[in-house]
Amino acid sequence: MRLKGLRSSAGALVRFRGDLARQRRPLSIAFLASLGYAATRLAEPWPLKVVFDNVLTGMPLHTHVGPLDGLLAGSRTSILVAATVAVLGLALLRSIFYYYQSYLTSLAGQEVVTQLRRRLFAHVQRLPQSFHARASTGDLLTRLTGDILMLRELLVASLLALVTESVVVVGYVVVMFLVDWRLAAVAVVGVPVIFASVTVYSERMRVATRKQRRREGELAGRLHEVLSGIHLVQLFVREDEEDERLRSLNKRSTRSGLKATKLEAKLSRAVELSVAVTTAAVIWFGATQVIHGRLTPGELIVFFAYMQSFYRPLRRISRVTQRASKASSCIERVTDVLDRPSDLADGPRIASGFRGAIDFDGVSFAYPGCEEVLRGIELTLSAGTTTALVGPTGAGKSTLVGLVPRLYDATAGAVRIDGLDVREFTLASLRDQISVVPQDGMLFSGTIFENIVYGNLDATRAEVEDAARAACIHDFVVSLPEGYGTTIGERGVTLSGGQRQRLAIARALVKDAPIVLLDEPTTHLDPQSQQLVVEALERLLEGRTAIVVAHRLETIRRANEVVVLDKGRIVECGPYGEIGWVTRPRLAAVGGS
Repeated sequence: MRLKGLRSSAGALVRFRGDLARQRRPLSIAFLASLGYAATRLAEPWPLKVVFDNVLTGMPLHTHVGPLDGLLAGSRTSILVAATVAVLGLALLRSIFYYYQSYLTSLAGQEVVTQLRRRLFAHVQRLPQSFHARASTGDLLTRLTGDILMLRELLVASLLALVTESVVVVGYVVVMFLVDWRLAAVAVVGVPVIFASVTVYSERMRVATRKQRRREGELAGRLHEVLSGIHLVQLFVREDEEDERLRSLNKRSTRSGLKATKLEAKLSRAVELSVAVTTAAVIWFGATQVIHGRLTPGELIVFFAYMQSFYRPLRRISRVTQRASKASSCIERVTDVLDRPSDLADGPRIASGFRGAIDFDGVSFAYPGCEEVLRGIELTLSAGTTTALVGPTGAGKSTLVGLVPRLYDATAGAVRIDGLDVREFTLASLRDQISVVPQDGMLFSGTIFENIVYGNLDATRAEVEDAARAACIHDFVVSLPEGYGTTIGERGVTLSGGQRQRLAIARALVKDAPIVLLDEPTTHLDPQSQQLVVEALERLLEGRTAIVVAHRLETIRRANEVVVLDKGRIVECGPYGEIGWVTRPRLAAVGGS
C-alpha cells in the first residue's frame, strides 16, 4: 500500500533505527515471544476438531504420530482428556508468550521514548531565541509529550504488532488452503476489499490527525499563557472571558478529533461489512461441502475457527494502519523541530579568562522579516567598567545586550570581546564568561540552594552562602524554617520582587563571570528592597564589565558611562554628568525617577 502515512512511518523507522537498535535485545526476545504466541494461536482449533470428530462422532483417530494413536486408540475418554490437556497447555503457553511480548515491547517503547524526548528537549534548548520568539510554548510541550508518545506507538508497539499479525495471517492462510482450498479461496476474497478501504481512509486520517494535533497545541499554548499569568486574569476579573476562549478552542479541538474518529469508524465499518459478507459465503459453501461428503463436520468447524481467527489479525492490521496514519502527523511534528538547524554556529575557540573589554563595531541587527532595530552601533566598553543603556521603549537596548552572549548574531558588523569576534567562540564557553540578572529575577521551582547554585553547579555550600551574603539575602534565607532547603514556587512566586532579584544576584555572584548583563534590576521595587538590591549590585559589579539596561536615575548615576539609544542608534554617549539627555523632562516618560 503506497500510503503517505505508511511511507512516513517507514521513513521514521529508518531515521530512528539507532534508537531501535539500542533496544535490539528486548525487541528480539519480544519478537520470538510473538512468534511463539502466533504458533499457539495456530494450534488452538485442532483440539476442538479432535473432540468433534473423534469423541462425539466416534471417527478413528489419525494424528500422524503412531505412538500417540496407539496410546489413545479405542478410548474416547482418553482422547477427550488429551484434547482438554492440549487446550490448557496451549492456553498456558499463549499466556506466557503474551506476557513477555507485552512486557518487553513496553520496556523497549519506554526506553525509546526517553531517548527521543531527551534528544528533542536538548535540541529545543539549543535553538536560538529567534525560534523561541515565534514558537508557542504550549505547542512545544505537546510535541515533547503527546507527540513523542504517539511516536513510541508507531516505532515499537505498532511495528511489532504488524510483524506478528502478518505472520499469523500467513499461517492461517496456509492452514486454510491445506484444509480445503475451495473454502480458502472464498475466505480470502474479502482481503482486497479490506486493504482497499485502508488505502482510501489512511491518508484522510493522517491529514485529520495532523490538524487535531495542531489544535491541541494551540489549546495547550493558551492554557500555558493563562496559568503563567493567572494573577493578571484574577486582577482584571477575566475568568469568564478566559472560560469562553477555552470553550472556543476546546470546540475546535473536539471537531478535529471527531473528524478523525469518524474516519476511523468508517474504516472499521467497511472492514466489518467485508468480513460479514465473506463469513456468510463461507458458511453457505462449507455446509454444502459437508452435505456432499467432501468435508467432515469437524474439519468445517476447524476451518471456520481458522477463518474467524484469520480476520482478527486482519482487523488488527487495519487498526495498526490507522495508528500509523495518526502517528505520521506526530512524526512530522517531532522531526520538524529536530530538523530545524540553529542559526548560531559554534566557533573554534574556547573562551576563558576574559578581561572584559567589549567593542560594538558597526553593529546592525534586524529580526527575521522585520526592519532593523539596531543601526551602525559603534561603541567601546573598557574592561571593569559599568555602562548604562538608556532610551525609550523599543530603542534596541535589550537587543544590544542580547548580542553579547549571542542570543542573536549581528546581521552586520561584529561584537568583540578582548578584540575577538564573539562568533569565534563556542556558545557554551562564551556564555560561561557572562552572568545575567534579568529584570524579573527569573527563578525555577526548587530549593533556594538549587536556584543559587544554578549559576555554578560546582559551587560549594560555603560559596553559595558567601554569594547570598554579598547579595544581602543570607539573613532572610536562614530565617526560614528550612533555610537554603526551602522550596520556592514556580518562577519564585512565593517570594517578593526584591527577594527574587537578590537571589538572582546571588546566582550571578556564585558564577563569578568577568562580564555581567543586567536588565534594570531595581524596577518595580519598593525603596527598602531597592536599597538592598543596589548594595548587592555594588558587590556584583565590582571589578567586572557590566552593561545595565537602566531606567532609574539611581542606576544611571552609578554607571561609568551612559549610552543613550533612540530608534536603534546611539544619540549620546559619555559620563553621567556630561549627558544632557538624562536631565531632560522626557526621562520621566522613559521610567526614570
